[in-house]
Amino acid sequence: MSLPHVFFTHRAYGPVHAILWWNKGYKDPLYLVTNVESVEQACDWYKKRFRIETFFSDQKSRGFYLNKSHLSDPLRLSRLMIAACLAYIWIVFLGALALSKGLHTFIHRTNRCDLSLFQLGLRFLNYLLNYELSIPVQFYQPVEARL
Repeated sequence: MSLPHVFFTHRAYGPVHAILWWNKGYKDPLYLVTNVESVEQACDWYKKRFRIETFFSDQKSRGFYLNKSHLSDPLRLSRLMIAACLAYIWIVFLGALALSKGLHTFIHRTNRCDLSLFQLGLRFLNYLLNYELSIPVQFYQPVEARL
């Protein structure tokens, strides 16, 4: 069910769509408020949000703390975000490297791993820094030629 042209909050933000979305197996609907005009497209975007939520929390409260930068100038903020995204890729690489080489056992429990690649990478980087070990800086794994 969709209610188009709804205004939201006391400031009357909108118009927006208010969507009640029932999925099989769920007793209650999901309530979505969106500025996307197509209900189908809004629901498709919502399905993808779980893939990016960890990225946002890693950029903010569980990693780089960009929310505490107090930057308001869009150009400066965009530069900071570009640098943070490049660092994010590198940290994820470190996490993948630690996992693939079995080095995660030095930085996390051995019976199961419940950390994201980013969190593993941060812990691995911290471990390397604490023990003054060399830090890998490549963004790719060399591919061995197979004959």
